[in-house]
Amino acid sequence: MKISVWTFVALAILCVGGYFGYLLMTQHSARQAMQRAESAVRHRNWTSVRIELSKYLDVFPQDDAARLHLAEAYFKDATMNPERAVSLAIEQMRFIPHTSPHWPAACVQEARMHLFARLQPHRAELLLREMLATDPDNVDGNYVLWKLYDLTGRSHLAEPNFRRVLAATPAAQRPLRLREWYLSQFYPATANPELDQLMGFYDPSEKRSAVTELRRLEAFREREPTSALNHAAVARWYSLEGDPKTSLKLLQQALDETDAPLQDPFFVATLIQVLFDLGEFDNAMKYFRAWPGERSGYEYVRLSAILADEVERDYERAIRHYQQVISVWPGQADWRIQYRLARCLIKNGDDSSAESTRQKAKKIELLMEEDVHAPLRRLLATPDQLEICGQMTQFYEQLGLEFEANQWRDLTHVE
Repeated sequence: MKISVWTFVALAILCVGGYFGYLLMTQHSARQAMQRAESAVRHRNWTSVRIELSKYLDVFPQDDAARLHLAEAYFKDATMNPERAVSLAIEQMRFIPHTSPHWPAACVQEARMHLFARLQPHRAELLLREMLATDPDNVDGNYVLWKLYDLTGRSHLAEPNFRRVLAATPAAQRPLRLREWYLSQFYPATANPELDQLMGFYDPSEKRSAVTELRRLEAFREREPTSALNHAAVARWYSLEGDPKTSLKLLQQALDETDAPLQDPFFVATLIQVLFDLGEFDNAMKYFRAWPGERSGYEYVRLSAILADEVERDYERAIRHYQQVISVWPGQADWRIQYRLARCLIKNGDDSSAESTRQKAKKIELLMEEDVHAPLRRLLATPDQLEICGQMTQFYEQLGLEFEANQWRDLTHVE
Protein backbone atom coordinates (compact mmCIF):
# COMPACT_ATOMS: atom_id res chain seq x y z
CA MET A 1 0.00 0.00 0.00
CA LYS A 2 2.83 2.42 0.92
CA ILE A 3 4.55 1.77 -2.40
CA SER A 4 1.42 2.49 -4.40
CA VAL A 5 0.76 5.76 -2.48
CA TRP A 6 4.29 7.01 -3.02
CA THR A 7 4.10 5.98 -6.63
CA PHE A 8 0.92 8.00 -7.02
CA VAL A 9 2.51 11.02 -5.32
CA ALA A 10 5.56 10.78 -7.55
CA LEU A 11 3.42 10.57 -10.67
CA ALA A 12 1.39 13.56 -9.52
CA ILE A 13 4.53 15.59 -8.95
CA LEU A 14 5.83 14.61 -12.36
CA CYS A 15 2.54 15.60 -14.00
CA VAL A 16 2.41 18.97 -12.24
CA GLY A 17 6.03 19.60 -13.04
CA GLY A 18 5.46 18.62 -16.64
CA TYR A 19 2.47 20.94 -16.88
CA PHE A 20 4.35 23.92 -15.48
CA GLY A 21 7.32 23.08 -17.65
CA TYR A 22 5.08 23.00 -20.70
CA LEU A 23 3.46 26.27 -19.61
CA LEU A 24 6.82 27.97 -19.21
CA MET A 25 7.98 26.71 -22.59
CA THR A 26 4.75 27.89 -24.22
CA GLN A 27 5.02 31.34 -22.65
CA HIS A 28 8.67 31.57 -23.66
CA SER A 29 7.75 30.63 -27.22
CA ALA A 30 4.96 33.24 -27.22
CA ARG A 31 7.35 35.96 -26.04
CA GLN A 32 9.75 35.00 -28.80
CA ALA A 33 6.85 35.36 -31.26
CA MET A 34 6.25 38.87 -29.88
CA GLN A 35 9.92 39.73 -30.42
CA ARG A 36 9.70 38.49 -34.00
CA ALA A 37 6.53 40.55 -34.49
CA GLU A 38 8.29 43.68 -33.22
CA SER A 39 11.14 43.06 -35.64
CA ALA A 40 8.66 42.54 -38.49
CA VAL A 41 6.97 45.86 -37.66
CA ARG A 42 10.30 47.64 -38.10
CA HIS A 43 10.61 46.03 -41.54
CA ARG A 44 6.91 46.69 -42.32
CA ASN A 45 6.38 42.99 -42.99
CA TRP A 46 2.71 42.93 -41.99
CA THR A 47 2.16 39.30 -42.95
CA SER A 48 4.81 38.21 -40.46
CA VAL A 49 3.46 40.64 -37.87
CA ARG A 50 -0.01 39.14 -37.92
CA ILE A 51 1.28 35.54 -37.93
CA GLU A 52 3.56 36.12 -34.94
CA LEU A 53 1.03 38.18 -33.00
CA SER A 54 -1.60 35.49 -33.53
CA LYS A 55 0.77 32.98 -31.92
CA TYR A 56 1.42 35.35 -29.03
CA LEU A 57 -2.28 36.03 -28.42
CA ASP A 58 -3.05 32.30 -28.34
CA VAL A 59 -1.07 32.29 -25.08
CA PHE A 60 -1.74 35.83 -23.82
CA PRO A 61 -5.29 36.60 -25.05
CA GLN A 62 -5.81 39.42 -22.52
CA ASP A 63 -3.06 41.61 -24.00
CA ASP A 64 -5.25 44.31 -25.55
CA ALA A 65 -2.31 46.34 -26.85
CA ALA A 66 -1.09 43.34 -28.84
CA ARG A 67 -4.61 42.81 -30.16
CA LEU A 68 -4.71 46.39 -31.41
CA HIS A 69 -1.42 45.83 -33.21
CA LEU A 70 -2.79 42.64 -34.74
CA ALA A 71 -5.81 44.55 -36.05
CA GLU A 72 -3.45 47.10 -37.58
CA ALA A 73 -1.41 44.32 -39.20
CA TYR A 74 -4.52 42.79 -40.78
CA PHE A 75 -5.50 46.19 -42.16
CA LYS A 76 -2.05 46.93 -43.59
CA ASP A 77 -1.26 43.49 -45.01
CA ALA A 78 -1.40 44.03 -48.77
CA THR A 79 -1.33 40.27 -49.42
CA MET A 80 -4.86 39.87 -48.03
CA ASN A 81 -8.21 40.51 -49.66
CA PRO A 82 -9.04 44.08 -48.50
CA GLU A 83 -12.58 43.35 -47.33
CA ARG A 84 -11.50 40.24 -45.43
CA ALA A 85 -8.59 42.15 -43.90
CA VAL A 86 -10.96 44.84 -42.61
CA SER A 87 -13.38 42.23 -41.25
CA LEU A 88 -10.63 40.41 -39.37
CA ALA A 89 -9.22 43.67 -38.03
CA ILE A 90 -12.64 44.73 -36.71
CA GLU A 91 -13.14 41.28 -35.21
CA GLN A 92 -9.92 41.67 -33.23
CA MET A 93 -10.88 45.10 -31.91
CA ARG A 94 -14.22 43.84 -30.70
CA PHE A 95 -12.42 41.45 -28.35
CA ILE A 96 -11.22 44.50 -26.40
CA PRO A 97 -13.66 45.17 -23.51
CA HIS A 98 -15.07 48.59 -22.62
CA THR A 99 -13.17 48.44 -19.33
CA SER A 100 -9.80 48.25 -21.09
CA PRO A 101 -7.66 51.41 -21.30
CA HIS A 102 -7.19 50.46 -24.97
CA TRP A 103 -10.92 50.51 -25.74
CA PRO A 104 -11.02 54.20 -26.88
CA ALA A 105 -8.19 53.55 -29.35
CA ALA A 106 -9.97 50.42 -30.58
CA CYS A 107 -13.19 52.42 -31.12
CA VAL A 108 -11.37 55.07 -33.13
CA GLN A 109 -9.58 52.47 -35.24
CA GLU A 110 -12.82 50.62 -35.94
CA ALA A 111 -14.56 53.90 -36.80
CA ARG A 112 -11.77 54.76 -39.25
CA MET A 113 -12.21 51.42 -40.97
CA HIS A 114 -15.97 51.81 -41.23
CA LEU A 115 -15.60 55.33 -42.61
CA PHE A 116 -12.60 55.13 -44.93
CA ALA A 117 -12.60 51.45 -45.97
CA ARG A 118 -16.24 50.37 -45.78
CA LEU A 119 -17.69 53.83 -46.54
CA GLN A 120 -20.11 53.57 -43.61
CA PRO A 121 -20.19 56.98 -41.89
CA HIS A 122 -23.31 56.24 -39.85
CA ARG A 123 -21.74 53.19 -38.21
CA ALA A 124 -18.51 55.11 -37.67
CA GLU A 125 -20.35 58.00 -36.04
CA LEU A 126 -22.17 55.72 -33.62
CA LEU A 127 -18.86 54.25 -32.47
CA LEU A 128 -17.23 57.66 -32.06
CA ARG A 129 -20.17 59.09 -30.14
CA GLU A 130 -20.20 56.09 -27.81
CA MET A 131 -16.50 56.49 -27.09
CA LEU A 132 -16.56 60.28 -26.74
CA ALA A 133 -19.42 60.02 -24.24
CA THR A 134 -16.91 58.44 -21.84
CA ASP A 135 -13.73 60.15 -23.07
CA PRO A 136 -14.85 63.55 -24.46
CA ASP A 137 -11.32 64.94 -24.86
CA ASN A 138 -9.98 62.00 -26.85
CA VAL A 139 -7.98 63.74 -29.57
CA ASP A 140 -8.10 61.01 -32.22
CA GLY A 141 -11.83 60.49 -31.73
CA ASN A 142 -12.59 64.19 -32.02
CA TYR A 143 -10.40 64.51 -35.10
CA VAL A 144 -12.08 61.64 -36.95
CA LEU A 145 -15.56 62.91 -36.02
CA TRP A 146 -14.60 66.39 -37.28
CA LYS A 147 -13.58 64.87 -40.62
CA LEU A 148 -16.69 62.69 -40.72
CA TYR A 149 -18.85 65.80 -40.38
CA ASP A 150 -16.97 67.40 -43.29
CA LEU A 151 -17.43 64.32 -45.45
CA THR A 152 -21.18 64.07 -44.80
CA GLY A 153 -22.09 67.71 -45.43
CA ARG A 154 -22.37 68.64 -41.75
CA SER A 155 -19.23 70.68 -41.14
CA HIS A 156 -21.31 73.16 -39.13
CA LEU A 157 -21.39 70.58 -36.31
CA ALA A 158 -17.60 70.19 -36.07
CA GLU A 159 -16.56 73.26 -34.07
CA PRO A 160 -16.55 71.57 -30.61
CA ASN A 161 -14.47 68.71 -31.99
CA PHE A 162 -12.04 71.07 -33.71
CA ARG A 163 -11.53 73.05 -30.50
CA ARG A 164 -10.72 69.93 -28.50
CA VAL A 165 -8.24 68.82 -31.16
CA LEU A 166 -6.63 72.26 -31.30
CA ALA A 167 -6.27 72.41 -27.50
CA ALA A 168 -4.13 69.26 -27.61
CA THR A 169 -2.12 70.24 -30.70
CA PRO A 170 1.58 71.08 -30.20
CA ALA A 171 2.53 74.65 -31.10
CA ALA A 172 4.49 73.60 -34.19
CA GLN A 173 1.42 71.89 -35.69
CA ARG A 174 -1.19 74.52 -34.82
CA PRO A 175 -0.88 76.42 -38.14
CA LEU A 176 -1.79 73.23 -40.02
CA ARG A 177 -4.78 72.57 -37.75
CA LEU A 178 -6.00 76.14 -38.17
CA ARG A 179 -5.66 75.81 -41.94
CA GLU A 180 -7.75 72.63 -41.82
CA TRP A 181 -10.39 74.46 -39.83
CA TYR A 182 -10.51 77.37 -42.28
CA LEU A 183 -11.12 74.89 -45.12
CA SER A 184 -13.82 73.13 -43.09
CA GLN A 185 -15.52 76.46 -42.45
CA PHE A 186 -15.50 77.86 -45.97
CA TYR A 187 -14.77 74.97 -48.38
CA PRO A 188 -16.06 71.84 -46.61
CA ALA A 189 -17.00 69.98 -49.80
CA THR A 190 -13.38 69.97 -50.99
CA ALA A 191 -11.56 70.40 -47.67
CA ASN A 192 -10.19 66.85 -47.51
CA PRO A 193 -8.75 65.83 -50.90
CA GLU A 194 -6.41 63.29 -49.29
CA LEU A 195 -9.35 61.48 -47.71
CA ASP A 196 -11.36 61.59 -50.94
CA GLN A 197 -8.34 60.13 -52.73
CA LEU A 198 -7.98 57.42 -50.06
CA MET A 199 -11.63 56.43 -50.53
CA GLY A 200 -11.35 56.47 -54.32
CA PHE A 201 -13.45 59.55 -55.09
CA TYR A 202 -10.73 61.92 -56.21
CA ASP A 203 -7.86 61.73 -58.67
CA PRO A 204 -5.16 64.38 -58.09
CA SER A 205 -5.02 64.93 -61.84
CA GLU A 206 -8.67 66.07 -61.76
CA LYS A 207 -9.94 69.48 -60.76
CA ARG A 208 -11.79 69.36 -57.46
CA SER A 209 -15.50 70.11 -57.76
CA ALA A 210 -18.87 69.60 -56.12
CA VAL A 211 -19.30 66.44 -58.22
CA THR A 212 -16.61 64.77 -56.12
CA GLU A 213 -18.73 65.40 -53.06
CA LEU A 214 -21.82 63.96 -54.74
CA ARG A 215 -19.94 60.77 -55.71
CA ARG A 216 -18.84 60.37 -52.11
CA LEU A 217 -22.30 60.96 -50.65
CA GLU A 218 -23.96 58.57 -53.10
CA ALA A 219 -21.39 55.89 -52.25
CA PHE A 220 -22.12 56.34 -48.55
CA ARG A 221 -25.83 55.94 -49.28
CA GLU A 222 -25.20 52.78 -51.31
CA ARG A 223 -23.11 51.19 -48.54
CA GLU A 224 -25.59 52.09 -45.78
CA PRO A 225 -28.94 52.14 -47.59
CA THR A 226 -31.05 52.15 -44.41
CA SER A 227 -29.28 55.15 -42.86
CA ALA A 228 -31.42 58.30 -42.97
CA LEU A 229 -28.26 60.38 -42.57
CA ASN A 230 -26.84 59.24 -45.91
CA HIS A 231 -30.08 59.83 -47.81
CA ALA A 232 -30.43 63.29 -46.27
CA ALA A 233 -26.85 64.18 -47.21
CA VAL A 234 -27.49 63.41 -50.89
CA ALA A 235 -30.81 65.26 -50.83
CA ARG A 236 -29.22 68.30 -49.21
CA TRP A 237 -26.53 68.34 -51.90
CA TYR A 238 -29.24 68.71 -54.55
CA SER A 239 -31.03 71.32 -52.47
CA LEU A 240 -27.89 73.45 -52.12
CA GLU A 241 -27.29 73.08 -55.86
CA GLY A 242 -30.69 74.69 -56.50
CA ASP A 243 -32.70 71.55 -57.28
CA PRO A 244 -35.28 71.21 -54.47
CA LYS A 245 -37.60 69.01 -56.55
CA THR A 246 -35.00 66.26 -56.91
CA SER A 247 -34.13 66.72 -53.26
CA LEU A 248 -37.75 66.23 -52.16
CA LYS A 249 -38.12 63.16 -54.37
CA LEU A 250 -35.07 61.57 -52.73
CA LEU A 251 -36.33 62.41 -49.24
CA GLN A 252 -39.77 60.95 -49.96
CA GLN A 253 -38.16 57.72 -51.17
CA ALA A 254 -36.04 57.62 -48.03
CA LEU A 255 -39.13 57.83 -45.82
CA ASP A 256 -39.98 54.29 -46.95
CA GLU A 257 -36.45 52.90 -47.26
CA THR A 258 -34.62 54.01 -44.12
CA ASP A 259 -34.74 53.33 -40.39
CA ALA A 260 -36.72 55.97 -38.46
CA PRO A 261 -35.84 58.93 -40.71
CA LEU A 262 -38.14 61.28 -38.83
CA GLN A 263 -36.09 60.69 -35.68
CA ASP A 264 -32.96 62.07 -37.36
CA PRO A 265 -32.72 65.88 -36.90
CA PHE A 266 -30.47 66.28 -39.97
CA PHE A 267 -32.99 64.44 -42.15
CA VAL A 268 -35.92 66.42 -40.74
CA ALA A 269 -34.10 69.75 -41.13
CA THR A 270 -33.33 68.95 -44.76
CA LEU A 271 -36.94 67.95 -45.41
CA ILE A 272 -38.34 71.11 -43.79
CA GLN A 273 -36.00 73.38 -45.76
CA VAL A 274 -36.88 71.71 -49.07
CA LEU A 275 -40.62 71.90 -48.38
CA PHE A 276 -40.24 75.58 -47.50
CA ASP A 277 -38.26 76.27 -50.68
CA LEU A 278 -41.03 74.63 -52.73
CA GLY A 279 -43.74 76.67 -51.01
CA GLU A 280 -45.25 73.70 -49.15
CA PHE A 281 -45.54 75.70 -45.94
CA ASP A 282 -48.17 73.56 -44.22
CA ASN A 283 -46.10 70.42 -44.63
CA ALA A 284 -42.98 72.25 -43.53
CA MET A 285 -44.74 73.38 -40.34
CA LYS A 286 -46.08 69.86 -39.74
CA TYR A 287 -42.60 68.36 -39.69
CA PHE A 288 -41.17 71.28 -37.75
CA ARG A 289 -43.74 70.87 -34.96
CA ALA A 290 -42.75 67.19 -34.73
CA TRP A 291 -39.02 67.98 -34.46
CA PRO A 292 -37.17 65.01 -32.91
CA GLY A 293 -35.00 65.35 -29.82
CA GLU A 294 -33.90 68.61 -28.24
CA ARG A 295 -35.38 71.76 -29.71
CA SER A 296 -32.12 73.63 -29.87
CA GLY A 297 -29.00 73.89 -32.00
CA TYR A 298 -28.19 75.78 -35.16
CA GLU A 299 -30.46 73.84 -37.54
CA TYR A 300 -33.52 74.02 -35.30
CA VAL A 301 -33.19 77.70 -34.36
CA ARG A 302 -32.47 78.75 -37.96
CA LEU A 303 -35.59 76.99 -39.27
CA SER A 304 -37.62 78.32 -36.35
CA ALA A 305 -36.61 81.88 -37.28
CA ILE A 306 -37.41 81.45 -40.97
CA LEU A 307 -40.79 79.81 -40.36
CA ALA A 308 -41.79 82.33 -37.69
CA ASP A 309 -40.88 85.10 -40.13
CA GLU A 310 -42.21 83.83 -43.45
CA VAL A 311 -45.07 81.52 -42.44
CA GLU A 312 -46.37 82.44 -38.98
CA ARG A 313 -45.64 86.19 -39.27
CA ASP A 314 -44.46 86.22 -35.66
CA TYR A 315 -41.77 88.82 -36.24
CA GLU A 316 -40.69 89.32 -32.64
CA ARG A 317 -39.99 85.61 -32.19
CA ALA A 318 -38.34 85.46 -35.60
CA ILE A 319 -36.03 88.36 -34.67
CA ARG A 320 -35.02 86.68 -31.41
CA HIS A 321 -34.18 83.47 -33.21
CA TYR A 322 -32.39 85.19 -36.10
CA GLN A 323 -30.23 87.02 -33.56
CA GLN A 324 -29.50 83.73 -31.83
CA VAL A 325 -28.52 82.12 -35.13
CA ILE A 326 -26.09 84.85 -36.19
CA SER A 327 -24.35 84.76 -32.80
CA VAL A 328 -22.94 81.24 -33.37
CA TRP A 329 -21.07 79.44 -36.12
CA PRO A 330 -21.93 79.18 -39.01
CA GLY A 331 -24.55 81.93 -38.67
CA GLN A 332 -21.78 84.46 -38.06
CA ALA A 333 -20.71 84.08 -41.70
CA ASP A 334 -24.19 83.55 -43.19
CA TRP A 335 -24.92 86.87 -44.85
CA ARG A 336 -28.17 85.53 -46.30
CA ILE A 337 -29.65 84.90 -42.86
CA GLN A 338 -28.52 88.37 -41.80
CA TYR A 339 -30.35 89.91 -44.75
CA ARG A 340 -33.41 87.94 -43.64
CA LEU A 341 -33.06 89.49 -40.19
CA ALA A 342 -32.84 92.97 -41.73
CA ARG A 343 -36.05 92.43 -43.71
CA CYS A 344 -37.77 91.02 -40.63
CA LEU A 345 -36.78 94.10 -38.62
CA ILE A 346 -38.41 96.30 -41.28
CA LYS A 347 -41.59 94.24 -41.08
CA ASN A 348 -41.54 94.77 -37.32
CA GLY A 349 -41.13 98.54 -37.74
CA ASP A 350 -37.49 98.85 -36.62
CA ASP A 351 -35.95 100.61 -39.62
CA SER A 352 -32.87 101.84 -37.74
CA SER A 353 -31.79 98.36 -36.60
CA ALA A 354 -32.65 97.00 -40.04
CA GLU A 355 -30.23 99.41 -41.72
CA SER A 356 -27.32 98.57 -39.42
CA THR A 357 -28.04 94.86 -39.87
CA ARG A 358 -28.15 95.28 -43.64
CA GLN A 359 -24.77 97.03 -43.59
CA LYS A 360 -23.29 94.22 -41.51
CA ALA A 361 -24.76 91.63 -43.89
CA LYS A 362 -23.22 93.45 -46.86
CA LYS A 363 -19.83 93.51 -45.15
CA ILE A 364 -19.99 89.76 -44.54
CA GLU A 365 -21.19 89.11 -48.10
CA LEU A 366 -18.12 90.91 -49.44
CA LEU A 367 -15.87 88.89 -47.13
CA MET A 368 -17.24 85.71 -48.72
CA GLU A 369 -16.20 86.80 -52.22
CA GLU A 370 -13.69 84.64 -54.06
CA ASP A 371 -11.26 87.53 -54.50
CA VAL A 372 -10.95 87.63 -50.69
CA HIS A 373 -10.42 83.90 -50.24
CA ALA A 374 -8.24 83.08 -53.26
CA PRO A 375 -5.13 84.89 -51.93
CA LEU A 376 -5.71 83.42 -48.47
CA ARG A 377 -5.78 79.89 -49.87
CA ARG A 378 -2.57 80.51 -51.82
CA LEU A 379 -0.79 81.78 -48.72
CA LEU A 380 -2.12 78.89 -46.62
CA ALA A 381 0.21 76.57 -48.52
CA THR A 382 2.74 77.71 -45.88
CA PRO A 383 0.49 78.57 -42.91
CA ASP A 384 3.34 79.12 -40.46
CA GLN A 385 4.55 82.28 -42.22
CA LEU A 386 3.99 85.60 -40.43
CA GLU A 387 2.34 87.15 -43.49
CA ILE A 388 -0.50 84.63 -43.60
CA CYS A 389 -0.88 84.73 -39.80
CA GLY A 390 -1.46 88.47 -39.99
CA GLN A 391 -3.87 88.23 -42.91
CA MET A 392 -5.88 85.42 -41.31
CA THR A 393 -6.08 87.40 -38.06
CA GLN A 394 -7.43 90.40 -39.97
CA PHE A 395 -9.92 88.28 -41.93
CA TYR A 396 -11.38 86.66 -38.82
CA GLU A 397 -11.49 89.99 -36.97
CA GLN A 398 -13.51 91.51 -39.81
CA LEU A 399 -15.84 88.52 -39.68
CA GLY A 400 -16.24 88.85 -35.91
CA LEU A 401 -14.84 85.41 -35.08
CA GLU A 402 -12.72 86.25 -32.04
CA PHE A 403 -11.59 82.72 -31.21
CA GLU A 404 -10.04 82.09 -34.62
CA ALA A 405 -8.59 85.62 -34.77
CA ASN A 406 -6.89 85.11 -31.41
CA GLN A 407 -5.48 81.74 -32.45
CA TRP A 408 -3.90 83.16 -35.62
CA ARG A 409 -2.67 86.24 -33.73
CA ASP A 410 -0.97 84.03 -31.15
CA LEU A 411 1.00 82.34 -33.92
CA THR A 412 2.78 85.61 -34.68
CA HIS A 413 4.34 85.41 -31.20
CA VAL A 414 5.49 81.79 -31.42
CA GLU A 415 9.25 81.52 -31.84
